[in-house]
Amino acid sequence: MADQQRRSFLKWCVHGMGVLVGAIIGIPAIAYLIDARNRPARVSGMRKVEGIKISELATGVPKQGVIRNVRQDGWTYHPNDVIGRVWVVKHGKGERDLHVFTTICPHLGCSINTGDQGFACPCHGATFRLDGERVDPHHNPAQRGMDTLEFEVAHDPTNPDPNNKDALLVEYVNYYQSRAEKVPRT
Repeated sequence: MADQQRRSFLKWCVHGMGVLVGAIIGIPAIAYLIDARNRPARVSGMRKVEGIKISELATGVPKQGVIRNVRQDGWTYHPNDVIGRVWVVKHGKGERDLHVFTTICPHLGCSINTGDQGFACPCHGATFRLDGERVDPHHNPAQRGMDTLEFEVAHDPTNPDPNNKDALLVEYVNYYQSRAEKVPRT
């Protein structure tokens, strides 16, 4: 009887060890197989716009800036990756009198350039005024104006003035194209 109990106990121990080893190997394998594209996007937060100094902006003149971030995909680490570009237009004298737009056209996603009346998309002819609104909405291929971005004006550590507000921080968001409403990609 004691011999049979010992065999039963050892049998349970061997099966338990098998389950434990299977879990140790299987859980990372399952995590590897889950498609990363279905995971929710990380919270972006405010990022500094390179190439823009608030004190150097001229009223009514668009200036393009770059947003960089650290990005990691799979096993590759990108420490200084360009995640987006923005257009900045000053429209008044105050530090918050700015229009900040993504450079991605809301029509089909081409890169917007400066044009005769403000901005123009070279791909399909969408045109926008300096405030981001569509020029001639009835004949404009874009269904909405340029996508605005949330921004903050902050202290720039490279400026020697201790009270400066020269840095532009932007919460960069990608939006779906070919839609009348502004819907962020998640």
